[in-house]
Amino acid sequence: MDRSLANAVAGCGAAVVDGVFLRHASVARPGLAGGSAGGRWGPPGTYPVLYLGRPREAVVVEAYRRLVDPFPGMTGDMVSPRRVYTCGIRVTEVLDLRVAANLAAVGLSGDALRGPYDPCQAVGQAAHQLGMHALIAPAASGMGETLAMFMRHLGEGEQPEVLEEEVWETLPADPRRLRVIEGRGDRA
Repeated sequence: MDRSLANAVAGCGAAVVDGVFLRHASVARPGLAGGSAGGRWGPPGTYPVLYLGRPREAVVVEAYRRLVDPFPGMTGDMVSPRRVYTCGIRVTEVLDLRVAANLAAVGLSGDALRGPYDPCQAVGQAAHQLGMHALIAPAASGMGETLAMFMRHLGEGEQPEVLEEEVWETLPADPRRLRVIEGRGDRA
């Protein structure tokens, strides 16, 4: 681990995050177990991370970014059913990257949050190795927030509490497209 990055992460302090977050997952898999396949805040094969987001529109956009956008010709109607969990969260020892000073201290920018995973994975790995329970950051889509929970570090009572479950038979309308259409309508 890069010692200067670890010092920067430690220097950010720890926050408490509580509130309502959402997660979508395949109906064929356990939705709240976390995974170690890799993502923005965890390198592949390292430690399980559970990703949640808010508000709802941000979670829909992330579903499109992962399941539709990378595949030419794919549409939201073609995605297999998704289970959506609405969860109550209260987690301590959180690296809060919504704070601009913290984001800068760990060497990230808004562009880094949207770009290749490597810089974000390094920060996530440092936070995990320092024993932090989670990190929260602006979502890569620029809409809403992402909470990345480090499953091995969660304390007693910090597991997500499922408040509601629903199934999306297909993805809801893409909020990014709705903004474009609404924007055109405003100019007419």
